[in-house]
Amino acid sequence: MNANSELRYIAMELTKLAAKRKKPFRAVAAEYIVNVYELENMLRAVPPAGRAAAKKARSQMYEREE
Repeated sequence: MNANSELRYIAMELTKLAAKRKKPFRAVAAEYIVNVYELENMLRAVPPAGRAAAKKARSQMYEREE
């Protein structure tokens, strides 16, 4: 999926969410943007060792499912 397709998809989902919440699109989009940056900060706060442990746990989880 290219960047334009991803943006269209996100905009469509935010439009649906705005209608469901009965809020303006701009308010829902602003909340989404804040959440994106909050998630980025959370991910950057995880030390490399923590990321490696999480990756290992995820791979083991998927191995058990197969």
